[in-house]
Amino acid sequence: MSERQQRIVWFLWLVTFPPFIFYVAENTYELLQTAWIPIVSFTVLILIASLFPIQVKQTSLIPLHGISLAIFLHFGLLVEAMVTQVALGTTLSQLKLSKKESYRFPLNSLLFLATSFGAAGMFYLFGGQVGEVTTAYISALWLPILVYITTYIFLNNGLIFLIRYWFLNMRNIKFFDEALIWETVSGILILPVGLTLAVLYQEIGHLAVLLVGIPIVTVSLILKVYNESKKTTGLLKKASTFGYEVNDRLTVEEILELFIETCSKVFPAHGIFLYERTEGDIIRPLYTQHSPTHSHVKLSEGDPISQYVSKEGESILYRSSKQWQELDEHGMCEGVESILSAPSIRNHQVIGVVTLTTEKKNAFEKSHQILLEIIANYLSVALQNAKHLEQTKKESERCPLTNLYNFKYFERLLLDDYDRDNEQTNYAIILLDLDHFKRINDTYGHQSGNEVLKQVSSVLTNTLGSEAVLARYGGEEFVVLLKNTPLFKAYQIAEKVRQAIECHLFSVSEDLQSGDRKSVRITASIGVASKSEEDESPISVLRNADRAMYTGAKQKGRNKVAQFS
Repeated sequence: MSERQQRIVWFLWLVTFPPFIFYVAENTYELLQTAWIPIVSFTVLILIASLFPIQVKQTSLIPLHGISLAIFLHFGLLVEAMVTQVALGTTLSQLKLSKKESYRFPLNSLLFLATSFGAAGMFYLFGGQVGEVTTAYISALWLPILVYITTYIFLNNGLIFLIRYWFLNMRNIKFFDEALIWETVSGILILPVGLTLAVLYQEIGHLAVLLVGIPIVTVSLILKVYNESKKTTGLLKKASTFGYEVNDRLTVEEILELFIETCSKVFPAHGIFLYERTEGDIIRPLYTQHSPTHSHVKLSEGDPISQYVSKEGESILYRSSKQWQELDEHGMCEGVESILSAPSIRNHQVIGVVTLTTEKKNAFEKSHQILLEIIANYLSVALQNAKHLEQTKKESERCPLTNLYNFKYFERLLLDDYDRDNEQTNYAIILLDLDHFKRINDTYGHQSGNEVLKQVSSVLTNTLGSEAVLARYGGEEFVVLLKNTPLFKAYQIAEKVRQAIECHLFSVSEDLQSGDRKSVRITASIGVASKSEEDESPISVLRNADRAMYTGAKQKGRNKVAQFS
């Protein structure tokens, strides 16, 4: 709801509610003096009922209809409306709404005032009268009573629908939804209870409130415990599902994607923060999803809450900012209310932290904390396995000295992507061999030779960029695959590589003598080939590049580029 709409709501409430209070006080003064004990008894009952809403699927049901009906039939509209307002205030106070949500107090107050007056108006319109409630009274006025409870339910839900549709822009909602169905069912079930309460009060006085109230509260408590247990079971099933699915993911990216998707569906969070713990007990962000109001926040070393959880190794649940504000000295969590954070633990060591935040108070429950702990540990195992798999794959594909692809990977790439049956036919291969490289090893030692090979790989990487596939062929030889590159263009690239190597000063250490650093120059002989015949295999193209290098470059003076034709 926009700020302008909130101001309108507050204005309407201020010009409506205070006059209503004054009118109630003026017109019920004598009634309150004579019947204050039963009115207080009914008020206490409706307050207790409002403290224990019954959760049915995604709908919260509070059995106020029956109690408010009994109050209305005995004491009239004004007392019923006032008692309902008190119960409404109690219910909303439990939510501990933020300042941004404070408009819900006047909005719901106006909504229930309108519902009370509307239902009472229909009751009187159909000939209903309030006063002494007996079985004969109910038999005579069954239609107005039915109209009252029907109007109460449908008017209340209708006003809620209009507010959501027009003011909150929730255009995809329906009036006849599951919430209305359950509200109607509860109204039908609670109607006999309300009438029984009204008749019993007429017969035995305010003791009836106790006799009827105890079963109502007891049933509400039982159903509340049952639904909380059912909700926890459902969350544990979701955790189990996440555990199965995350083990099927093989890469870190896939695992993180599933984790974020699961958190977004399961937890009422606006901010999601995932950190990994590095050396020195520092946490580094792997993923951060801020709420729109905190997109500017930078968390290079984590937020204070996550740092605390990483240090302590235990999950925490904060329901409002008052509980955690002392930890946030720099205001990094400003605007946040509820925070849920759990460590990722592997082999009794904290390896990461998962933190969820929202701007709403009391958004997270104990069941959410248990679920996040389970998911965080599933996540830690999956990430460790994926990283180990990626490292193993990298080691099998890369040269440990230069970190370039090895020839095994390069050969598999050629056979898989550039065989005869593949459409990728426009490619070229460059093969280069360092000239007189044995002199480097003999003069400066093999360690210096290794240093030169690593420096050559850096020169090649910087010269060729990311479009080329670069691999160490073996020894002092390197091979390059150029995708979608004709032969003349490949020749130009090879010449560029040759010049880059020739002009570069390579740093070596005189390991065999003084051990001082020294700069040397080296050159390379290069062969270039591309696919020349339709049925030519990529391995044949590689051999042709090898022939061009030896016959056209090595045997003709070295430090040259030759192409196979």
